[in-house]
Amino acid sequence: MFRTALQLSVVVAFVISLSIPGYASARPAPVPSPAPKSTATRLLLVPYQEPGSTDPHAAAVTADIATDLAAVGIRAVVSTPMNHLRAVADAARLCSTHHTVGLLIPDGRYEQTMKRFSVTFFLTILRYPTHAALRLDEIRCSGRVHSSEVATGDDAPSGVDSVGNLGAAVDSAFRIAAKRVVRKIIGAGISTTASQPNSLPSPTTNIAPSAGTHSYLVLPFGQPGIADPRASDISNAFIKRLKRLGFTVTLAPRTDDLRVIARAARLCASDAVNDIVVPTIRVEQSEDTGSSFASLRLSLVGCRGTIRRQAEAHARIGSALIVNFGAKAVAVAERSMKPAIAQLFPNSPSTIPTGSTP
Repeated sequence: MFRTALQLSVVVAFVISLSIPGYASARPAPVPSPAPKSTATRLLLVPYQEPGSTDPHAAAVTADIATDLAAVGIRAVVSTPMNHLRAVADAARLCSTHHTVGLLIPDGRYEQTMKRFSVTFFLTILRYPTHAALRLDEIRCSGRVHSSEVATGDDAPSGVDSVGNLGAAVDSAFRIAAKRVVRKIIGAGISTTASQPNSLPSPTTNIAPSAGTHSYLVLPFGQPGIADPRASDISNAFIKRLKRLGFTVTLAPRTDDLRVIARAARLCASDAVNDIVVPTIRVEQSEDTGSSFASLRLSLVGCRGTIRRQAEAHARIGSALIVNFGAKAVAVAERSMKPAIAQLFPNSPSTIPTGSTP
């Protein structure tokens, strides 16, 4: 009896010893843990169009930049339209709200002129050289400009007596510029971590100049890299208008608008002024009527980098044909100045509009 039980135990042990390797080989191999995915850079893309913009090409510019960023693996969250300078001043809050490591702010301009070539008495070839310049700034959450890149795009539709949709040429030029500027800013190195925001300055604190009168530093029109060739004429006309109204003003050298928030104290101290006036203008052109439309925005920046007030005014000049875009750009810009100045300085009697004439 004992021998039988012993033999049975040996047989069972033998069978188990044979079955264990087979069972082990039949078990599925453990699934390896997936490698941790790298967190993509997440940036807030401030739209090209600012509030109140009527530019028919602005929305397409923003969409093109967002598409090109996605193509190179940059996660961009598109915000609602906002004033670009105020976006820089509010960078810390915007980064926190949208959980991003920085901001991207586009700016640009386009120009379209007409060239006419008479082949015969009855045959005329029209050509519309179209040029677009697009700038893209990366702003850290501290409100400082991390990098700036500029790229251009060109198109030149032509045809006999007509070229069709001229607006499509503007969109095409901007599309080319968008691809180029995204490649350039990626090559410059996108931020991967959020910077520490600066402490918010007091909106009532200022740096008094050495002179007793209240004086202003005026930034010239036109961002570096995308400056309109008429920007100098527009800047001089703006300065002359302010001086005629009794303001004490100094025209600054070519200055980056978006850097003024971080550099305000230094600019005020070097020029002995109380405040800084930052003008920005967009000039739009209708391919159908040849009219020029100007949207002028003025920002009054204190010497601690806070935006005290902002103003906006619009003007339009109509024409049957697009002949001299440059002259119209200056004229329509000047027409928008008077109401914008009156809005920025509402308590100054000399700036109160007395009529519709600029």
